[in-house]
Amino acid sequence: MPGEASTANETVDAKQLATGGSILGVAMILANAGNYLLNVFLGRWLTPAEFADANLMVTVMLLVTAIAISLQLIAARFASINEVSGDVAATDSLARWLEHRAGAVGLVVALILVAGAPWWAEFFNTESATPFAILGVGMPFYLVQAVGRGVLQGRLTFGPLAATFVVEMLVRVITGVALVALGFGVIGATIGLTVSFVATWLHVRHLSTRSPGEKPDANVVSDLLRYALPVGVLLLGQIIINNGDVLIAKRFLEPTTAGVYAAIALVGRAVFFLSWSVATTLFPAAAQREEAGEDSDGLLYAGLGIVAAMGVCFVGGAKLLGGIVLGEVFGPEYAGVSNPLAWYAFATSLFAMANLVVSHHLSMGRIQEALVLVAGGVLQTALLLIGRSSIDSLIRAQVIAMAILLGLVGLSHTFSARRRGVPATSATNSSTRTERPLEGASA
Repeated sequence: MPGEASTANETVDAKQLATGGSILGVAMILANAGNYLLNVFLGRWLTPAEFADANLMVTVMLLVTAIAISLQLIAARFASINEVSGDVAATDSLARWLEHRAGAVGLVVALILVAGAPWWAEFFNTESATPFAILGVGMPFYLVQAVGRGVLQGRLTFGPLAATFVVEMLVRVITGVALVALGFGVIGATIGLTVSFVATWLHVRHLSTRSPGEKPDANVVSDLLRYALPVGVLLLGQIIINNGDVLIAKRFLEPTTAGVYAAIALVGRAVFFLSWSVATTLFPAAAQREEAGEDSDGLLYAGLGIVAAMGVCFVGGAKLLGGIVLGEVFGPEYAGVSNPLAWYAFATSLFAMANLVVSHHLSMGRIQEALVLVAGGVLQTALLLIGRSSIDSLIRAQVIAMAILLGLVGLSHTFSARRRGVPATSATNSSTRTERPLEGASA
């Protein structure tokens, strides 16, 4: 209906998106800067082997982040759709339903980490099992807060959403630095992680003003569960690609070399995490435009341009200054890594662009590109296992895999656009979009 289309147009106004995206981008830069400050501190105070253990805790957290982001994206998409119709109560009831499930999943993850801590420590060659147990305690809080973040994202309230990332970073840095300085080492850094999860949960809960309501409609829950499948596929691909190399390096490289690789990966992945602010901004806007029957590919192309520019700047900076900076900041063991760091950043830039295309399609319920992402993760893992003997061979495997992935995702997007015919012209047809099977689900 024309009225619905105009509402969507107002909601995803380009100026509002640019302002909100800028706020979120600045917050993500601050959050990442703070997290890097913490890692610089850890790199100076811990030995390379201890730093590898601390980085492993971050990597385990990032594995669970995949579940958290799944919950956030699900909440964001349905909140953004409800914003078009103005049904605030539906979003609130769905958020409560999701939070209960998120808490249950968090308890399961906590049990896996706490009960399995001795085994995990032996498998990954860590000095102590205690950090795994400490990290497990924070998992229920971490997953529940992700739902609240998703609601803020779906409603395009980027200012409060941005504040949650800054709060998480500040608590993590202050607590982690204080405890490590007091001599608690890897355990102190892990406590900082866990405390930051609890603080973020409290902050998100404070921001979430929920109206009392009934349980969500059964049809809405059915749509949500159906949408969870492609979200899970996307995050499975992200888990494999973003974290597989660090886990393989920790498992097969000797401790000092694994610590150097962890530093390269930590810095090189900055491109992806900074690009996530672009994906976070565009995701609900694309979903709302799809709901109103409008084309959203222009948002995607603008986002790709921004991510590509980030990548060029980061690769150039890594090539020129990477080894010098890491050597000065972390210590002489980390000097001389400019070339591998630049190639790692290049591989991460390719992945960030592919991920943006996939998340764009996912905002509209299309699963095909997410399946391509998982295939790219499987290819990368196979190449990593073949080249697990050195830092250079591990990075080379990722460059090859991510170049192939971006090419395949680009082709899939092109074919999908031709099949759909863009731009869409009827908002009336979009009113039934959430009732249609997911595109590509039967492929």
